[in-house]
Amino acid sequence: MLTVDAVTARYGDATVLHGVSLTVADGEVVGLFGRNGAGKSTLLRVLSGLHPVAGGGVEFAGRQVAGLRAHEIARMGMCLVREGAPMPGSLTVIENVQLGLRAARLRGADAPSTDEVWDMFPLLTAHADARAGFLSGGQRQALALAVAFASAPRMLLLDEPSAGLAPKITAELYESIGRLASGGTAALIVEQNPAWLTHITQRSYVLDLGTVVSEGDTTGLTARLTVDGAPRP
Repeated sequence: MLTVDAVTARYGDATVLHGVSLTVADGEVVGLFGRNGAGKSTLLRVLSGLHPVAGGGVEFAGRQVAGLRAHEIARMGMCLVREGAPMPGSLTVIENVQLGLRAARLRGADAPSTDEVWDMFPLLTAHADARAGFLSGGQRQALALAVAFASAPRMLLLDEPSAGLAPKITAELYESIGRLASGGTAALIVEQNPAWLTHITQRSYVLDLGTVVSEGDTTGLTARLTVDGAPRP
């Protein structure tokens, strides 16, 4: 599904990704760990077309996408959900979900029903008519994931979905992410706290200073990481 081959990225004269390589198979969920500033969010921006590739290649669904614009990659079925994902606050929850359903139809993909969206994200069921701008942080994050699910993505890029959320809300959110994973959606998930990923990912990578320093079984890797995702000395 996704092959990242020796990708380099820069901000001005500063190189922030140094030959990063990783793979995500069709329907696989892969974790991406690392301390703040390791390059995790930059990598997701590169993969989704929001930041230019300075070197290397990115192949998605059998096509080379390095150099394509973000909307072109999105139309192929890759969906980025960023930390604190902003949603149109003046629209209701159901209206935001309908935007996702419309995106799926425009791509010619089989969109889920609204009932399937509510089943996948029970955190939102009581708030269908609430305006997104009045939701809590956890509810907004759930809505961002629900809109992504409604768009019938082939692959999700999730950037720290648990950031700033209470443990109970995070647990509910990861239950929804687990349901997405079990439904066959491929995903690459950046997470600051490795413990949240141990039940939904089998394989993970660790980034440090823009370089992949470890890869392998998620449970084994998390035992060697600190709570912020940094490798133990």
